[in-house]
Amino acid sequence: MDDLITFAIGDIHGCFDKLAKLVAACASAGTGRRTRFVFIGDYVDRGPDSSRVLAFLIDRQLREEDRFVCLRGNHDDLLIRAAREDRTDSDLINWWANGGEQTLDSYGVNDPCELPANHLAWLESLPLTFMDQQRIFVHAGIRPGVPIQDQTREDLLWIREPFLTSEVDHGAFVVHGHTPIQSMLPELRPNRLNLDTGACFGGALTAALFTSEARLPALFIDSDGRSWRPRGKRK
Repeated sequence: MDDLITFAIGDIHGCFDKLAKLVAACASAGTGRRTRFVFIGDYVDRGPDSSRVLAFLIDRQLREEDRFVCLRGNHDDLLIRAAREDRTDSDLINWWANGGEQTLDSYGVNDPCELPANHLAWLESLPLTFMDQQRIFVHAGIRPGVPIQDQTREDLLWIREPFLTSEVDHGAFVVHGHTPIQSMLPELRPNRLNLDTGACFGGALTAALFTSEARLPALFIDSDGRSWRPRGKRK
């Protein structure tokens, strides 16, 4: 039996302290088992420490590539576009208006072109999806009824409807973020799990623990030190 467990972690948005606490809590929960982390994007913008978040993830992925899977989010994509030499005014303004100012402050620069080249290159390298035998991990979601291989980049990064209200089985259980949950708790449905618990809006950063034996999460852990089983009480 495969003893690998996977921790999926929601939108970080520059909340480094919450990220560090959550990764440590997950590592403690996974003691004695092989562990993998899947981050579902949106590392930058809105929160105060985007530079520290990227430095941490880049370092851990370089040292433990097989254990740290990082996907691209729509905010990461907005930053990439804003930092390109051929950017438009719209590219720059759209990113800046969506929390980019906080990212610039965290790096102490005035233009996204001035961000460290290795940080921008790392963001450019990030995939849009990751799959295991029972799940697909993606930032925003997928378009119902469309095969995974035919999903558009726009949908994978930005979709809300008709994905969020769809009750169809997508073939694989979808683990995503992108849409902040008003309750600031993970939203578990039979066909999907939303892990955007609003870390940059005062909520905790949340992880879901998956085993190889079951499709649905076995445990939730957050950056406030709480853990609970699905539909159970937080401790």
